[in-house]
Amino acid sequence: MAAPVSSDYELLTEHFGYPPVSLLDDIINTINVLADRALDSVERLLLSIPPQSLGFSEKHAPAGETPLPPDEAAKLEIEHGTHQLETLLNASIDKNFDLFELYTMRNILTVRPDDQPYMRLAHYEGLNFAALEAPDRPTTESITALRRRLHASQKLHTALEAERARNDALLVKLRAALGVVPGGVKAEEGQAQPGSAFGFLRDKASLQDADANTPIATTTEFTLSQLQALRALSTSLRTLLPNLGPDDTDADAVDEDATGGSKTWRRERVEYVEGASRKYLETARGLELGAQGEVRDGEWQGEGRKITRGDVEGLEQVVSMLGNNKSPESKCDDGEAMDES
Repeated sequence: MAAPVSSDYELLTEHFGYPPVSLLDDIINTINVLADRALDSVERLLLSIPPQSLGFSEKHAPAGETPLPPDEAAKLEIEHGTHQLETLLNASIDKNFDLFELYTMRNILTVRPDDQPYMRLAHYEGLNFAALEAPDRPTTESITALRRRLHASQKLHTALEAERARNDALLVKLRAALGVVPGGVKAEEGQAQPGSAFGFLRDKASLQDADANTPIATTTEFTLSQLQALRALSTSLRTLLPNLGPDDTDADAVDEDATGGSKTWRRERVEYVEGASRKYLETARGLELGAQGEVRDGEWQGEGRKITRGDVEGLEQVVSMLGNNKSPESKCDDGEAMDES
């Protein structure tokens, strides 16, 4: 096939929306398909005719050869003849349609070079090519910037979609923790809904109708709504209590203290820390601590520190010193003031 001029080929491709040669290829492929169907029909027709009607019989077998049954002989001859017909038909199609392709590309699917400058395709109507000379015309840099913005927006969209998927998964977990059944899932009959540790946050019962005008009823409803959660927490704490007991070392230390044996290093360290802390609080902070380390706040929390004889004598000396330091002038002033009054 003699290919047309490059500009002619591009113009026709833009006009049709596909290469012109593809149209000819489709036509030739259709003819080949029809030829194959015709050959199959001829072969089926010949195979459906009895061999005797086609002239095959044991009497006409060649001399010196083993005679074949009429059916097999007819089948072999039909297949051989069909193959020859197919070869002849394909050769004829190729020869004639090659000529058809050459004629079409040279005389039908072509545009004369003299007519090309005056042709305007339909999608060129209304285009203003004067804008190409404007100062704000698209440039390579502006197109590159737009492409980068597009890539950035696509990347952001992908990140937002991933974040939305993570949020959806988190919402599913939170709803499961609250015991919320999805809308599309229906519980089977006779199947109990699984309990949730945070179900009380969603199941408000009649608290929605309560207000400040009925505080006792509101408090009662709230207490009743929390009973199930408190019961569940109590059960979980009971399961944890065995693991929170004293370990073997602490038990051994308690036994040794009870029997009057030597203290372990752990027990000695605890006593040292408690003693140092108590001394610091009493000396530096001025706190008065009880036997168990509680702070005395003026109320009766047990017997205080006993006052010794030395403490009493010291207080008496302080009082006597304050009495001796009082001057006679102050006494006179006090007397005159009393006389004036």
